[in-house]
Amino acid sequence: MNTYTHRHDNRPDAPGQKRSIWHHLLRRWPSGLGLLALLFNLTNGADAHVTAMIIIIASMCYLAVSAIGSRRSGWIMVGAAGVAVVLARITGLDPTATLLVMGVGFAVFGFLRGAAIDRRELLAQTLAFLGFSAIALTAMMVTPIAALFLAALAAVGHAAWDVVYIIRNKIVPRSLAEACFVLDLGLGIALLVLAWFGPF
Repeated sequence: MNTYTHRHDNRPDAPGQKRSIWHHLLRRWPSGLGLLALLFNLTNGADAHVTAMIIIIASMCYLAVSAIGSRRSGWIMVGAAGVAVVLARITGLDPTATLLVMGVGFAVFGFLRGAAIDRRELLAQTLAFLGFSAIALTAMMVTPIAALFLAALAAVGHAAWDVVYIIRNKIVPRSLAEACFVLDLGLGIALLVLAWFGPF
């Protein structure tokens, strides 16, 4: 009887385990959101131009949040960037140029604020924006195979940038950095697979 009771008491609590798994999945909602965004952008296959645009958006959002000085503005800036791209297309403007102008504008705004923000962080985000944008723009202008590798480089590079800010838990919300990491890394891997095994 005692042996049976002992074994029974040590059996896993199945409902408790299910609650624990569900709770863990809920906490990982940013990864789920990033995965959904990845699947949406891969609906018609990996595209170097689309990926390059996404990386410009991501780096511009990091820069904008740094210039504003409020992490809570992170997801708002993602929405604002999306609206800016849509409005640019509707009005006949170049979406890429629009994002670049926005990035430069936020950089100037941030530096004009002086001691109100962390200028070292703003400088880091400005340099990152310029670097990632340069790679992304180059990917938009070269041959298709070179574009795949360059866009993949920008995506994987920004995924590493996301990891830095997931660990540091600074500048943007950790949830945004996590979602961005899944999207960036997934796009980079998809482009590399296409570059190696695609019909080129």
